[in-house]
Amino acid sequence: METTTLTNSNWSLSRKISFRFFCSFFVLYTFPFPLNSVPFAAEINKISEKILHWYFAAFEYVTTFWHWLIPGVGKSLLSLKKPITIFTNGSGDTTYDYVLVLTMVLLSIISCIVWSILDRNRKSYNTAYYWLCVLLRYFLAVIMLSYGFSKVFHLQMPYPYLSRLVQPYGDSSPMGLVWTYIGQSKAFSAVLGWSEVICGVLLFFRKTTLIGALFTLIVMGNVMVVNFCYDVPVKLFSSVLELMALYLAAPYLKILYQALIQHKPTHINNYYQPVFTKRWQVIGIKVLKILIIADALFYGVKGSIDGGKQYGDNAPRPPLYGIYNTEMVIRNNDTIPPLTTDTWRWKQVIIQSKNYARIKLMNDSMLNYNFQVDTALKKATVYNFLDTLTKARFNYIKDGDDLILRGKMGFDSLFVKLKRYDEKKFRLMNRGFHWINEYPYNR
Repeated sequence: METTTLTNSNWSLSRKISFRFFCSFFVLYTFPFPLNSVPFAAEINKISEKILHWYFAAFEYVTTFWHWLIPGVGKSLLSLKKPITIFTNGSGDTTYDYVLVLTMVLLSIISCIVWSILDRNRKSYNTAYYWLCVLLRYFLAVIMLSYGFSKVFHLQMPYPYLSRLVQPYGDSSPMGLVWTYIGQSKAFSAVLGWSEVICGVLLFFRKTTLIGALFTLIVMGNVMVVNFCYDVPVKLFSSVLELMALYLAAPYLKILYQALIQHKPTHINNYYQPVFTKRWQVIGIKVLKILIIADALFYGVKGSIDGGKQYGDNAPRPPLYGIYNTEMVIRNNDTIPPLTTDTWRWKQVIIQSKNYARIKLMNDSMLNYNFQVDTALKKATVYNFLDTLTKARFNYIKDGDDLILRGKMGFDSLFVKLKRYDEKKFRLMNRGFHWINEYPYNR
């Protein structure tokens, strides 16, 4: 039997240098985690927001620092033609994000060089390596649980929006296509979500680090490939998460190769773990671990449920919810014909969120509108987000699937008659699942 040790009293030079670099990079990337992850912080803030406000306010300076440094790096070091003014938002692949990661890599190289000079006589970093792995395990676990539960509860990719159903297939963005194919199946979304949740749970425990890291490599690897192949703007973040999982699994890869490929009996021995000699240390570590895991699970579930009630599948539908096809438009007593070249006449009205609607014109262009409905007075105010001065104020009559709008837009009187189209008639929404298919149903 061949015995392999994951930790030795004497590390090779290459291993020490690689550890110094990756330790510097991962600490820079994850900071201020875990300092900004106070267990059950939201519940504490319900008592008084002043309790933790001062604490979390301090970490805002970290973001402020990067927002100050990175534009300067882009201008001075990289000579970017355009200044960096857009920071991380719904996209994690902004110019700022790329320069940020590059800056962290450069700082890690500098740190590695200085560290290597000042600490050149150290034989190993067993203790530091252990705590770095703890940092990566918990950071990955929290992220995987967060993304996982949002998919389990069908929140990240919900059922296709009404506007998606009436959008021409060829006009879908690659990212929109991913959101549609995952969101259309609640079961598929849940399978993906539970896979990520399992990864997170396994990473919380030292003894399941290997299986957790390997499983995360597979699951997050799939996410990373989708992000790259379908232009989902989380390419950088998913790549770093994949790198973290690979770093956790790296010490085991030789052992796995010996066991699975060479069929040699192997045994992992001397897995390093700091010894806590004082009782309060042992109890404190266990209590902290329980609180962190409970916090991640609690808010992963609660946050997804609350989010689902606000904007997910279980969110309340707005008044007049639905897809409405325009049957007649009369402006100033003149009936407007449904010409496909008309850039003014409405073709469809899609009401899917509170105070919001998308209106498709006859030339199939889509415009976003504010659509405020007063159900008590039976009135609706409609205006384009880009033109808040021109508002249409309607009285409306809703009778079954029929919707009639009467009012004025500027100096023009308008009469619009619409009929709701049942979204369940779309093949995407009514095909369902079939155990038996005598022929392929590929449309």
